[in-house]
Amino acid sequence: MDKTFADRLRQLCNIYYNDYMDMPPCPVSSYERMNSLLKGTRKPTMDELIKISEAYDVSINYLLTGDEMFPGLRRLGKKEAEKILQAIEELRTDSYGL
Repeated sequence: MDKTFADRLRQLCNIYYNDYMDMPPCPVSSYERMNSLLKGTRKPTMDELIKISEAYDVSINYLLTGDEMFPGLRRLGKKEAEKILQAIEELRTDSYGL
């Protein structure tokens, strides 16, 4: 589990950058503010937490505390967890018509 909000935000940016798009989303008002959050030099506002949560599809609880996004998956085997995550991704794709 990552230790700080900034660590978790960097991890989310890396996941999105590597898996989904060329550039991770910037859900806050400017790249300068986003960089401050990524460096850990300032704390997010409640509005920023909501926008980050929505942009990266994670809970505010995860952003603040580091509680796992899918804690039950840890108890499953790798293949079962991958199947569940694939099914979730397919549902998300179907829901948004992508």
